[in-house]
Amino acid sequence: MLKNYEQIFDKFCYYTNSIYFCYLKLIEFRKNMEIICVEAGPIMTNCYILADYNNSTAIIVDVAFESADALFEILNKENLRLEGVILTHSHWDHSGDAKLIYDKTGAEIMIHKEDEYRLLNPNEHVVFEIPWKLESIKPHRYLKHLDKLTFGDNEFEVRHTPGHTEGSISLINHKEKQVFAGDTLFNSSIGRTDLPGGSYEKLIRSISEQLMILPDDYQVFPGHGPKTTIGFEKQYNPFLINDLQM
Repeated sequence: MLKNYEQIFDKFCYYTNSIYFCYLKLIEFRKNMEIICVEAGPIMTNCYILADYNNSTAIIVDVAFESADALFEILNKENLRLEGVILTHSHWDHSGDAKLIYDKTGAEIMIHKEDEYRLLNPNEHVVFEIPWKLESIKPHRYLKHLDKLTFGDNEFEVRHTPGHTEGSISLINHKEKQVFAGDTLFNSSIGRTDLPGGSYEKLIRSISEQLMILPDDYQVFPGHGPKTTIGFEKQYNPFLINDLQM
């Protein structure tokens, strides 16, 4: 029997009819919730399936373009019913398969109101030319700062963390000491702010006031790249060191 917090690593590759691929990593087992990371699409976005095996249900944080096949494969294999999709922001590399997943599952799509416009008109808001068309979708629920989302035995707190986009959010599970940060905070880096809707000043303020106030042992699951901890970023993130010392 697996122990709580035991680290499990495995690799599965899912090839689509394009050159892009999805790469699955089983991150770790928790007592009641398993985090499954699917790294997908042309920008290698982390999509997180949060699986509640007690109730055979799941929610997903971010659904990258070209991620749906791998996500459905896992949900079907694990006999999990998808209850909802939470988008940390609306850039297409985090929301590109939202319409497809909704059409197949009926799971509601949740996002901050200020990022809705890219979902409604996604092809008008790409910042560089892409060789495919994105499908629009109207979100079913708007998330607000300090909202509480209950999933199984876990509660997730929504924090509005603008800067990468106007409506970027981070999800915090205080019980398990987890942060799903989207493109707000990375391992040793931060989200870019040179895209429409971005602001370096707002991003640094969001990270400092909403994330860096958390205890050092909170794990951060970012939108790209490896996970990290709040403590590590406080000490080593070059974008934050000077700001936190002021």
